[in-house]
Amino acid sequence: MPTHLVFGRDAENRVGELSVPFGPNVMLLYGSERIRRSGLLDKLTADLEAHGLTVTLFGGIQENPTLSKAEEGRRLAKEKKITLLLAVGGGSVIDTAKAVSLGAKSTAPLWDLYLGKVKAQKALPIGVVLTTAATASEANGVSVLSHDKLHQKMALEEPLTRPHFALMDPALTFSLPPQQTASCAVDIFSHSFERYFHKGQQGTLRSQMCAAVMRTVIAELPRVLEQPDSYDARSQLMWAATVAHSDMLGFEGDFACHALSHIFTTELGLPHGVALGILMTAWCKYMLTDETQAIADFSTLVWQVPPCPSQIQTAQNGISAFQDFLCSVGLPVTLREAGLGDVSIEHLALLALPNREGSLGGNFRPLDYDAVVSLLQLARG
Repeated sequence: MPTHLVFGRDAENRVGELSVPFGPNVMLLYGSERIRRSGLLDKLTADLEAHGLTVTLFGGIQENPTLSKAEEGRRLAKEKKITLLLAVGGGSVIDTAKAVSLGAKSTAPLWDLYLGKVKAQKALPIGVVLTTAATASEANGVSVLSHDKLHQKMALEEPLTRPHFALMDPALTFSLPPQQTASCAVDIFSHSFERYFHKGQQGTLRSQMCAAVMRTVIAELPRVLEQPDSYDARSQLMWAATVAHSDMLGFEGDFACHALSHIFTTELGLPHGVALGILMTAWCKYMLTDETQAIADFSTLVWQVPPCPSQIQTAQNGISAFQDFLCSVGLPVTLREAGLGDVSIEHLALLALPNREGSLGGNFRPLDYDAVVSLLQLARG
């Protein structure tokens, strides 16, 4: 792994030391004023300045990072001759930093880079101070960006944007609200879920490693919700997040649920983890008849349900355990429970597969338009 990870208490104290080699001008990107109120922003700025660095602040980054905000950051980075982008936050802030890093070193329209029309040649280096455990954006080259006007969400895998260092102190996640904590944890779960269901990559070690991450979320999320300032529980989730969506488990997966979750976030305004929880359980239901053994194996390995004489009953019990878990941590299991029971399934399906062409996923089983409609109907509840 090329990213230099520093994990543990007070890891953020090394921000100045690790930033110095990248040059004199640092843009510190962040989201809400939470890091200012906590004193973290002043602490980081003071350490950077003590090491002779000039700091430019760029705040106000929202969940589901937008093209317009990234373009704003791109202009500022060029104007201030920034040499290092320091993302202080979670996936949204880090993904914005990745977009800015590409845009600052290119004259092409930023959206063209995400559409794949233009290939990036250079990128500004990125450092991270992690305050939210979910996406593993601190240790991979993946970023997701939403187009404000087109209501499209695109993911880009670009190795140039992999952060050079990430400072990971679990204590910095203590103040996350319960629902955000739960949503983030389901995102962690989903990254291993998508990798687990890959027919070309199955094997004892890979399956067990993916299951271990999912079981960690199952064990530790309730503990974090009960004890928000438990360093041990928070540290388990933070490390699980990094393991789940970096090359530690391999990069390949099915990712059909992730593709649909982008539609749910842009069109329905659902948090990413909430959308994934709804979609993963619906996906399991959709696969139940034709892929009974796979869902039954998932049920016994991950949800640890006892095998039944009927394989389909084992699979159904696992899906029920999955849904019960989501309910227990305060998340909806259907669109109806999320207050979105009246949405047009056909409209969402056409957004996912315009003109009813193509398919989603495929490393487990590709979903054509009719399959997407059926899955979305199950998701609606």
